[in-house]
Amino acid sequence: MKKIFFSTLITFFSIELICRILIFFITFNINVFSYGFDKTLIFKVVDLSKLKFAVYTEKKFILENKETSKNKKQIVIWTFGGSTTEGYEPGCGHTTSSWPNELEKLDKKIQLKNFAKAGSSSNFAIQELFNNIDKQKEKPDIILWANKVNEEFNSNTFNLDKMIFLKRVFKTLELNSLFFKLYDEFIYKVKIHVFKVDDKKKLVEIDISKFHEESIKNYNSNTELAISLSNKFNIDFYIVSLFTRFDLKTKKFFENQFYTLWENNAKLLSNKYDIKYLDTEEILRSKFNNINPNLNYFCNKAGDNVHQTYEGNQLTARVIYDSIF
Repeated sequence: MKKIFFSTLITFFSIELICRILIFFITFNINVFSYGFDKTLIFKVVDLSKLKFAVYTEKKFILENKETSKNKKQIVIWTFGGSTTEGYEPGCGHTTSSWPNELEKLDKKIQLKNFAKAGSSSNFAIQELFNNIDKQKEKPDIILWANKVNEEFNSNTFNLDKMIFLKRVFKTLELNSLFFKLYDEFIYKVKIHVFKVDDKKKLVEIDISKFHEESIKNYNSNTELAISLSNKFNIDFYIVSLFTRFDLKTKKFFENQFYTLWENNAKLLSNKYDIKYLDTEEILRSKFNNINPNLNYFCNKAGDNVHQTYEGNQLTARVIYDSIF
């Protein structure tokens, strides 16, 4: 029995060492050997199919002699998000443009590139950022990270109550072993692309609020890597919360349980990493008296409380522009 135990243990450590060596030769990041021992290190599988990985630290960066974007002749801005950032037409009756497009129109100094994609979450955003940050000769001065609406259903793994204990054990291994991180990502890819398993269909039968914590963890994993990359290249990073449909008479915005959880989490990330959090809802609430009540700022599609009309995108762009500049 002891021989089997030690044989299994040696095999595990051998596989783990091989994984770390292989990832080191892909990333050339010496921190892969410290993962699990240094609890501040985070390992992220950016894109398994392209063998793209990242190892970074939670520790804050201290940036000195940083040139502010306000003093530059040209201000390069990259935006990330879903359909509310890419731009949305169905149910609006006409082309709505997008708030990034309208933001660029407000200042000739702004040069904007919009990486947003309808239906996508921060899983897609971090891949786009990771893929483009080294390719583009001119790095952005500002990143506007507007992932929110699609974060609720983006976690790779959803678990029933009876699996909680096993999940905790797996999470412990995952936090200390690169092999288990790769295993988890591989199983997820096989499930989606080979067996075509759609976890979202299962959510109809269960309480989706149980998975909000998992969704927030997934969002934080992606956002923390984005913040780390931004610090590496001296980029101003903003978490952006786009306002939802509002009532001028009551001064209330559309809310749901997940949005409240996400917003509280965004504030915590802002404080933890000393970055800006643009709560456009809070900013807009103080300007309600200046809003034209005769304009329709949101699409007319029933049940749609997030997609904006042309006027809505203009309003969002103005709120964001005034907050940054």
